[in-house]
Order: sequence, then structure tokens, then C-alpha cells
Amino acid sequence: MRIALVACALALAGCPGTKTASHSTPPAVAKGFPATRWVPANPTYVLASPTVREAQRSLRDVIDSLGVIAGVEAGEISRELGRLIAVDPLSPDALVNMGIDIEGGFVVFSEDVSPTFVAHLSAPDAAAAFFDRQRERGLVTQSVIVDGTELFTAALPGTTVKVSWAIAADWLWVHFALPIGNEDATSWFTSSHRPEGPGWSKDWQWASKASDGLKPALVGFLDPKDLIASFTRKVPDAIACARLLDPVSRVAIAIEGDGKHAAGRLTLEIGAAASSVTAAILPQPEGFGAIAAKAPLAAQWNVDLLTLRAWLQPCLASIDGDLKFLDRYGVRSARAVLVALDPDQKTGEGAVALDLAHKRYFASKLDDVPARSLMERRRTFGPHKGHSLSVPFVASVDYVLTDSLAMAGVGDGLLARVVGSGATVRGPLAAIDVVPPALSADAWKMLLSALDVGRVDRIVDRLMRWRDGHVMLTIEGSSLVLSAGGNRR
Repeated sequence: MRIALVACALALAGCPGTKTASHSTPPAVAKGFPATRWVPANPTYVLASPTVREAQRSLRDVIDSLGVIAGVEAGEISRELGRLIAVDPLSPDALVNMGIDIEGGFVVFSEDVSPTFVAHLSAPDAAAAFFDRQRERGLVTQSVIVDGTELFTAALPGTTVKVSWAIAADWLWVHFALPIGNEDATSWFTSSHRPEGPGWSKDWQWASKASDGLKPALVGFLDPKDLIASFTRKVPDAIACARLLDPVSRVAIAIEGDGKHAAGRLTLEIGAAASSVTAAILPQPEGFGAIAAKAPLAAQWNVDLLTLRAWLQPCLASIDGDLKFLDRYGVRSARAVLVALDPDQKTGEGAVALDLAHKRYFASKLDDVPARSLMERRRTFGPHKGHSLSVPFVASVDYVLTDSLAMAGVGDGLLARVVGSGATVRGPLAAIDVVPPALSADAWKMLLSALDVGRVDRIVDRLMRWRDGHVMLTIEGSSLVLSAGGNRR
């Protein structure tokens, strides 16, 4: 974590350097993204923002949204970064004070695995003065002249990572040489400082189109085959897992955020493999989607887990892993929805619907209920024969259990609404939807505690700052798409 924080900070804030004479500046390749002029001809990945300010805002939104789970937020990371390197790279004011042009372009790319960051400087003299102070504080550097520019290198303390940087005219380059990288010490700079041409322009156009209506502050793509090949040359044990990604020909990334709304899309072009993924989707009960759309919390996994296990097997075998526990439970897919929860009355409404390979596990759990036959009566839910089980002082549960299906519902008529006519419809591969204000903070604490989640108070405090949040995995044409979004209160 400490390495990641330092890397993130140096990427935006830069490191010690000196100004050099400029050469003719190439034009920006991607319209509206000025820093793309420095992307080399054949990158393995590119991620760019129109301005540093927009990149900062998007990163803060990502941290705050994903940080709900871990109980962290952007402000905490900012303070830690400031403590570590004497500048907060997520703060616009901090970067302005050290000469970074926060209204100028920003880009990160690589020709291998190790990333290079480029940002525009509004005050190179102020940046140089800041960098000199870092050397005075003990940063040990070496330098060489590359393409007429002084290129500095230093080891990040306590790591095997080396960072290199250069200032050419009013642009700053920062490169992190990761131990799994294959580039030499200076080629990353020469191929960027004088790029041969935009061999990647078609991939950029595809990635921009794949943003699908977003107004991304960060947009880019990666070439998975070249990136994985670079990685596995240094980590051959990862080859079996890497081969699972052979169908992926390219990946697009788009992130937008304005302080109130955050959204992103990760698009993987998988070609003909899309039909195989679609075939592995198990349909859901026809009423589940409508109920989930209005519920405080809903989650679904519709991809056949047994098919997924078979696909993962080569990777699992290489790391001595397995998913044999699936055989015990017999679950192939799962959907759950929470409609209501009252922590004071200890009551709630919700439902689950599972596709099964067998019913042995769940049948054994039913057999554990003492005097069950005295507390249940037969019911029909659509075409399914089931039961209603009333446990005194606990709850009344409607359920259906067959060799291929397990469904249960708590709440008057809820299971019947989930089943509907008994027809099924195709849903997404997976989805999670949450509406925090629809439940009280105490209700969320009760739920998370029951799930044995740590730091409950901290997580709920951050959760209640959001109006809604949605994550969905879908097939769109020949692409696998992971989309996420949320709105703050």
C-alpha cells in the first residue's frame, strides 16, 4: 500500500528535475487530450485526461466510491500522501503551488508493463525549486543526458521499484520501473519524447466509442495480449491464468465524475467468445428484476458457476486451488433481494432464488428444523409446488425446493411475486444495486454485522453519504462490459 501511495503521488506531483531546451512539440493525437502527443507509437496501454484537475476529481470519486467497502475515503489517502512525500497529489492547490498546470493535459502509458506519466507544467521554475528541496531532504539521484534532456533516476526507499523523471520545456515525465518490467533505463523516454506516430489511434477511437454516452474525465485502452506477454516473460507461473484471457483482443476504460456523480465502464472485446458467455447465463424468475429495481439492496449472479469452474480449472490447477466446495452446496447461480429491514422489531422482507445442480445440502438443512411437518403447509407459487413454514417467534418462510431450484421468501406474497407466472427471463451476468437511504443506518449496521463485516460503523457512515450505487456485468454485442455508477446525497 505504501508503494502504491508513493507511486500515485509521484506520478502527479513529479520528482526532482531540471529544465532543458525544448524541441518541436508534436500535436496532440486525441482531440481534447493534449498530453496524448507524447504517447509512443505502439503502447500496451494508454489512459488520458483532458486536465490534471479532471484526473484528480475522477480518482477521488473512484476512491470514495470503492472505499465504502474498505471504510476509507479520498481525504484520508490525501493526508497519508502528504505525510509521506510532503505534497498531496489529489489536492489542486498543492499541485498549483509546485508548478503543475492542473488545467493542462495528463496521460499515463507504457510500451511494456511499467507506467510512464506525463503532465503539463505551468511554472517549471517553481517545479524545479520544489524538486531541489526533495534532494536536499536526502533523495539520492543519478542522471544521464537522453535526447538532450537530463533524466534523473532514484530508488524508492524500501522497494525494488526505481523512479525516473525529466522536465523538457514545460512538460514533466515520470516513469516507474517495476521489477516485472522489461524496458531498459532510457527507452521509455526516447520513444515518448519523439514519438514516431499514432499507431494506436484506431484503438483510441474504439475506446472513445465504447464509453457509451459517458463524458469521461479519464479514458483509455490496453492491449491485453502485449501486456500479458510482457508480464508472463517475468512471471512464467502466471501463464496458465493468463491464457484464460486469450479471447480478449482489447480493453477500453472510461471514468467520469463531477463530485456528485461517478460512473465508469470497462469494456472487453471478446469476439466469438461472447456467444459462449451468453450460453452460460442461467435465466432468472420473471418477477425478480422488477422487485430488485425498487429494493434497498439486490444482488445477482446468473453465470453458471459449474461452467465458470471448468473455465478456471487450468489457472486453479497452477496455483493449487479449486472450487470443490461448489459440489457440496450444488449452487449454480444465485439472486437475492432485501425489500425491508426493521432492526427494532427484528423483522424484514426479502427473497433468494438459486439454480441448483442438486438439492442435497438444502434438503439436509430443512431436515434439521425440529417438528417441521407440524409448522408447514403446502403452497403453490406459479407452477412450482412449495411450502409455507411458520417458525414461532422467528419468521414465516415461503419456499420451493427441487433438484434444480431453491427459492425462499420472507414477506407476505413476496415469493409469489418473484416467481410470477413461472416464466424466466435473461438477466445480466451479474449485478449489485444498493439504495442506502431506503434503510436506516441501524438497519445497515444490523445487516453488515450479520454478514460478519468488520468496521461496520465506519462503512455505514460512508455508505449513507450515497443516494444509490449500481454495478453490472453484461454482454453487449461481442464485448463483455462492466459498468458502475453512483450518486452522492
